[in-house]
Amino acid sequence: MSKISSKFLLYFIQNRFVNTASSSTLPSASVSTIEFLKNSCGLAPGSPSSAGRKLQFDEKSAKKYEAVLGFLKSYGFENSQIAKLIAKQPSILQSRVCNNLKPKFEFLEDIGFVGPLLPKVILLDPSILQRGLDSHLKPSFCFIKEMLGSDEQANVAILRSSWLLTSNLKGVMQSNVNVLLGEGVPSRNISKLIGQQPRTIMHKVDRVVCAVKKIKELGIEPQTCMFVRALRVVMSMNDTTWKKKINVLKSLGWSEKEILTAFKKDPYCLACSEEKMRAVADFCLNTAKLDPETVISNPKFFMYGLDKWLRPRFKVVEVLKVKKLIKNTKIAWLLLLDERIFVKNYVLKHLDEVPDLMDIFRGNAAAESRPVL
Repeated sequence: MSKISSKFLLYFIQNRFVNTASSSTLPSASVSTIEFLKNSCGLAPGSPSSAGRKLQFDEKSAKKYEAVLGFLKSYGFENSQIAKLIAKQPSILQSRVCNNLKPKFEFLEDIGFVGPLLPKVILLDPSILQRGLDSHLKPSFCFIKEMLGSDEQANVAILRSSWLLTSNLKGVMQSNVNVLLGEGVPSRNISKLIGQQPRTIMHKVDRVVCAVKKIKELGIEPQTCMFVRALRVVMSMNDTTWKKKINVLKSLGWSEKEILTAFKKDPYCLACSEEKMRAVADFCLNTAKLDPETVISNPKFFMYGLDKWLRPRFKVVEVLKVKKLIKNTKIAWLLLLDERIFVKNYVLKHLDEVPDLMDIFRGNAAAESRPVL
């Protein structure tokens, strides 16, 4: 492995700090590896970043660090990425290139993380480089692949949740998968859950068992897709938060039975914050003038953005009504209509009569503030 030249190290530092440091504070052209580590990554003897990792700052250590830096560069790491990685995981500088780093990099490339994806996945979770290849990384990937069906799907899940490669999947996740399978949850639904929100089943088994029992008592069958959606929501909050959200909707005039019926219809309605629940309910009841029964029977209202979906649509409908371009169509139906259909039939169709209708639909504040007439 060839050493990194001082010219490269200077370029590295200048790119890292060009926007935050004046030219007078940048290192000189004779900057050493040790100075590079101090300046670009915040590593110095006795610093919090280096404490506990026994990083040496002498000429002998510098040669070892140069080998690691050169290795990273050879795998496509950009200057800023190298500095970010070392700042996150200083101990990587002590790794042996041939016996430790190289086999792990080759493994990651073999399973599909090639080109720009390789630095990306490592930066998402640098502890990947601290895990054993045969004892941890390979078994974890095989488990994910087995659950999701292919290398491609496994990689998508890892990029979404990089900790999948470094967590105790065979212990915690496997136990919870067994619980769900035992309850009759189809394996395809479990795979979808792992691909989209794996943290749902990375909790203690007892908690998952309690959540499954609670969802079944609400009348949601394990065989349905709605069951894993409900599991995602229930596992995302504790009992106190659950009760608070139920009480928010009760305070708006709905019974607990109505609320739980709405949850069964679409569990994600309870995934939003208490603040959003109140804001959406206020808009639906006081601005759009919908009756409470309509709102609670359409729980999707609580899943849409207030300022990016509901308000702009309502403004579009208001304009079209004043211009007598639409008949008395139910406002609730229009607020929930598929976006492609809404744009086609209620925006593009009327641009000749209302030129700024698209701006209103996109939530342009200036367009929305103009008088309807």
